Amino acid sequence: MNTPTSRPATGALLTGTLCYLFSSVVWGANVPLTAVLFRTFDPFFLSPLRVVIATFVLGGLVIATAGWQALRVPVERRRLLVMSFALAAFFFLYNLGLRYTNPITAAAIMAGSPVYAALTLRLFGRAPLDKGFWGAATLTLLGAGIAVYGRATDSGQSLRLEGGEPLLLLAYAGWTLYSIWAQRWFEPGVAQLRRTFISTVGTVMWLTLAWAVLLAIGFVAPPSKVPDAEAVTYLLITAVFATAVGGVTWNIGVNRIGLAAGALWQNTVPVFAVLISMLFGLRPTPEQVLGGALVISGVLYMQWRKRG
Repeated sequence: MNTPTSRPATGALLTGTLCYLFSSVVWGANVPLTAVLFRTFDPFFLSPLRVVIATFVLGGLVIATAGWQALRVPVERRRLLVMSFALAAFFFLYNLGLRYTNPITAAAIMAGSPVYAALTLRLFGRAPLDKGFWGAATLTLLGAGIAVYGRATDSGQSLRLEGGEPLLLLAYAGWTLYSIWAQRWFEPGVAQLRRTFISTVGTVMWLTLAWAVLLAIGFVAPPSKVPDAEAVTYLLITAVFATAVGGVTWNIGVNRIGLAAGALWQNTVPVFAVLISMLFGLRPTPEQVLGGALVISGVLYMQWRKRG
């Protein structure tokens, strides 16, 4: 994984930036599409279902590019279980946290993702942050805060605690830990596509187990709706592009230009979500436009400092 003390080469910087951009765009598209999918699928059933589809897609790509032998697990089983547990924890706790958190409060918590990533990196990454990180983080946090304020004013809602807030924080910690371990625990020659595939295999197991437990205790109900053509289409789009390909490009970005830059790119996801939601008839507020511009400015500032 690229370390903050070394500047990435121009090619690595361009590749990492484009990969983070792709992940942010497809994850932004994932937001409105998932809102539609929730009309048909329970959130806790949708997560393993989507990861199962993504795993088959990734497995097919691995076979096509590296052969059947590349499907074997090139990492210790214990590490695979821990790494995939962190990724599954993100999916599970994120959904559970959103279920028990006020939407405005949840948006405010998500805006702090660069800070959570920085703290997790300090604790587990054993490396200093990139130069300019805190200046860029300040811009993205300010932009996200303005966007959240605009959303609250437009909807008439306000910040309030409902109990699910710590789960969102833990979800982001799980995602950051997975991103660190996916680079640290594989041999350097293992392709990012293969790393992502191996991780999702274990994640399917953890998410399926979690859903089965929730089903057994009556927290969730068995699937009862037959998905229509729209739901199936959106499910495939989100599974293939957001979960599978977006996961690969994220890992490439982490490998090329570091996780700190990726934490800032995460704050652009709501910006792209708003832009894509406009296709569904949503009009952004002036605060969302201004906030989005500041978030993008923060990311560009970070990229500029990396070139310096």
